[in-house]
Amino acid sequence: MNITVMKTLLRRETWEHRGLIWAPLITAAVIVLTALLSTSFTGSVQINIDGKEREIFAALATDLSHQRQLFAVWLGALVIPQMIVAMIVLVFYVLDSLYNERKDRSILFWKSMPVSDAETVGSKLATALLLVPLWVWLVSLIASLVVFAIVSVKLAGTPLEPLATFHLGTWFALQLTMLQNVLVAALWYAPVAVYLLLTSVYAKRSPFLWAVLPPVLLVIFEEVAFNTSMIAGFIANRLFGFFRELDLHISSEDGDTSASVIEEIARSYDQLGTLDMLLKPDLWLGVAFAVVGFFVIVRLRRWRDDA
Repeated sequence: MNITVMKTLLRRETWEHRGLIWAPLITAAVIVLTALLSTSFTGSVQINIDGKEREIFAALATDLSHQRQLFAVWLGALVIPQMIVAMIVLVFYVLDSLYNERKDRSILFWKSMPVSDAETVGSKLATALLLVPLWVWLVSLIASLVVFAIVSVKLAGTPLEPLATFHLGTWFALQLTMLQNVLVAALWYAPVAVYLLLTSVYAKRSPFLWAVLPPVLLVIFEEVAFNTSMIAGFIANRLFGFFRELDLHISSEDGDTSASVIEEIARSYDQLGTLDMLLKPDLWLGVAFAVVGFFVIVRLRRWRDDA
């Protein structure tokens, strides 16, 4: 594969689909603006702390290890809204990418260029699975620093000030973990991207309906015929399994003690990384499906130039 050609094809995708670049930027701007406005309208911050919360914050204020864990979980959680928005944008991008080039007949122009079908399809998969996620990671990195600075100013002079300490080593480790998560997510969602791309190259009309209706009909048929929901569970696991593995919420109830809350922070910290997913057979089965599907898509694009 020609590296220069691939770079040009990746630039083409960002030129033709500017939403891939702007959606993460706009989402990050909304997050930063929300953090900023939450402090701008008050002038000063008043925080009322009851007995249980005072116990929790007192424990965290003197526990540097769990402070670092809370710091990492909090910054890691800021990435999730940007990931969700990017995934929604990517679904429509992949569905339209091969369909629109047949619809507007631009496929004839691109086929006249010295670019193979495999390189074209590969550039679209690389854009969806690597280029945009890496862009989201970079944008979220900058946005998290800005949000942290805003919140640090907000918490200055309050009982929560120790929790606004910036931990440089933890931050670097977090960024490496997020990069690992990008690569794991690329493998996990590869079969989903290939399925959507297969729909895009095959459908003559409404690729979205072609993508949604078959699994919906299969789910309904299984429910009616066998009174089971294995297909629905399989689809849900492939769509949301990565986010279940990346469980960054910290829940506490009225009866929880400081020890239980700190334990919850440690649990969420341990789930920041998703490398354990590499040991799951269904991840590699999905990768195998994606590889086979890639060659099917290349073959279909080679012979289909009508919409």
